[in-house]
Amino acid sequence: MARDGTGATGVTNHMGEVFTGSGSETHSGLIVTDGAAIPAALGVNPFATIAALAERSVDLYARKNGMYFITEKNGILNLFGQPKHPYVDSAPKPLEQIEEQGVRAARDQIAQAMDYKAAGFGFTEVMSGFVHRDPEGALIADKKETYERAYRTAKSLCEAARFFLSVQAFDTEALVQKDDHPAMLTGTFVCPALPGSPFMVQRGDFGLFVVDKKAPGTRNLTYDFDMRGTDQSVLHFHGYKVVDSSVALSVKEFWRATSTLYITISKPPADWSHATSGDTDPEGWRRGDILAKGIMKIRPKDFASQIKTMAATGDNLFKRLWSVASFMTFFSRKSLKLFVGPFAKLQYPAVTYKGFINETKASRSFVIVARDGVKTRMHMWEPTNHNMPVRNLFMIPGASVDHQIYALPTIPYNAVNYFTRAGYRVFIAVHRIGQLMVAKDHWTTYEARLDLRACLECIRQHYPVTSKEEQAMNPGNKVYTIAHCMGSVALSAGLLDGEIPSSWIWGVTCSQTFMNPIWATLNMIKAMAGPIPLDILYRMVAGEWFSCSASKDDPLVQKLINEVLRFYPGGKGELCTNASCHRCSFVFGRLWNHHNLNEATHRQINRFFGGVNMTLLHLLMRQGKMGHVMSNDGVALTTKKNVERLRGLPILLFVGADNQVLTPESTERTYSVLCDTFGSSDAQGKMQYKRRVVPGYGHLDCWMGRYAWRDVYPFVREEVDKVTRGAGYKFREPEDRFKRMVYHGELLP
Repeated sequence: MARDGTGATGVTNHMGEVFTGSGSETHSGLIVTDGAAIPAALGVNPFATIAALAERSVDLYARKNGMYFITEKNGILNLFGQPKHPYVDSAPKPLEQIEEQGVRAARDQIAQAMDYKAAGFGFTEVMSGFVHRDPEGALIADKKETYERAYRTAKSLCEAARFFLSVQAFDTEALVQKDDHPAMLTGTFVCPALPGSPFMVQRGDFGLFVVDKKAPGTRNLTYDFDMRGTDQSVLHFHGYKVVDSSVALSVKEFWRATSTLYITISKPPADWSHATSGDTDPEGWRRGDILAKGIMKIRPKDFASQIKTMAATGDNLFKRLWSVASFMTFFSRKSLKLFVGPFAKLQYPAVTYKGFINETKASRSFVIVARDGVKTRMHMWEPTNHNMPVRNLFMIPGASVDHQIYALPTIPYNAVNYFTRAGYRVFIAVHRIGQLMVAKDHWTTYEARLDLRACLECIRQHYPVTSKEEQAMNPGNKVYTIAHCMGSVALSAGLLDGEIPSSWIWGVTCSQTFMNPIWATLNMIKAMAGPIPLDILYRMVAGEWFSCSASKDDPLVQKLINEVLRFYPGGKGELCTNASCHRCSFVFGRLWNHHNLNEATHRQINRFFGGVNMTLLHLLMRQGKMGHVMSNDGVALTTKKNVERLRGLPILLFVGADNQVLTPESTERTYSVLCDTFGSSDAQGKMQYKRRVVPGYGHLDCWMGRYAWRDVYPFVREEVDKVTRGAGYKFREPEDRFKRMVYHGELLP
């Protein structure tokens, strides 16, 4: 107690209120009421003096704040009951409201478990590591490389972090059965680099082996909670451990995956908290500011201690034993499935549609009739950005697929979304070698060129250039065309043999190949190895049609193929159990880097693929083996006379660096032929031929990848803009939901 009423001579004033500094200002409501307030030692038993001073302090505080005492006699104290006179704040603060909602939710969860007389399970976990505070906002991306960079930086700056968390599942059955496998987190988090440390963790969420919707075949152990610092600030902690196919048959990798936590500390937006919005908007914290990132790990001695803390709860011994058995069985089953990846049970197509988050409905659909009478389809989407002149954009998918590779419903931002908001009216052909019933009728890429001509005729007839300004820009009523893989081969066949006049085409972007398809190593082996080509061998054993889909009810031969294909070579560290994915890889080659797909796309890949007839496959194998496009009777179409038809046509070629279907040489050879024949620049000195290799991408993930909107679509649009709108055109992002999603980081990993 100060002798002069200031912090210069003591800690408290005469009321016991603690000073904020050396002046007379005090912390509101912080009162010392024990013997520590007495400035000197008393010569007698101080009990009565301490009690009298405490009563005086309370009385003075009550008078100062307009409070009064209820003097009625106390009843018997019930330690587990509700207060008889609960305190009610007439002006509750937002943080207190959030706290109350969190308490209420936890109380309801415990009460429900008690009503069901459920058995529970819990343990305590200690992790330590390094977390780097990021005041400049340079650590936004949720990539492994970003966390590792933050970890190294924090370690060099001694920015250590440690948490002590208790994980408690009040209902073990719910932990095992629910999709998010939930448990509650409480404890503390310490990181001196963050203002407000140490932090108190109350009622956070723990998820055990939760399906990672952003990466196929991946399970995460997730940690999500708000934490309150000593300065009353509230930050959000998001952490996850990644258990994917890299752990297969490797004890070392399994330990690394389950003991390494990638964490992000953020300041959540004012309108969001984990307690009130965690269920309805679990990713809402991403809209806030990222404050720090890093990596935390379990040390072996901490793990040994963690094992000792595992304990079950329940009314009796039988329930506690059941709880332990259920938890350990669940943990062992999930771990074993990931550990023995190549031998795990095959995953067959889902019966119901899941993860269709972006249904991109066509504005109009056309029945296309080619000159040989074959009927196919074409879908059209009107532009969503009306702040610029409309341009027609024709997109051609490859073999066995349809418009959905560009209008993919399982990613939030697909190619059709991207180009329609850039002012393009998008047309997508579904040709005779795509995902149509007619594809079984032995059609090939050479005949598919007839469908593409009919589509172009339809576009030019129904959506011609009308205004004088557009006619001056595009006097020939041309259509810019984007073509992928064997759709690109079919387009090249039509342009080279004159079936499709080059005067109809404004420019072409060729994805993966154009007129010089060359198989990657494994596909070349399938085309050349053995006395009997693979397509002929399959025809002898299983018939004229190879379906990319699979089913538990498949014939015996197909079931045998499904089981054998689980060992088909894939990418490094990539193992999946999806039977349809295996079949697609077998017939075409590995079509993607798995980490570029999200779980919904990979899980339902059968919905986006049809199959291939053996006549088409035979021609594809011949073309990829010989390295050039050809007619059905094997005549090469890449003669000098035919190539001359491409004069004046701007062409962009791009290929995924990790393409395992066609080699990057496919585009390199075409680029060389075009430059050698016509020169790399046109008469005005503008580059008319370009080639690009996309790092980190394979084949179809260039269009179906979850981050293709960031890594692929932009450079394609830039080329289309340059050709159709002029070299000086600058695209301006429209104010729409996609811009908001990008701005708030909702599309980032």
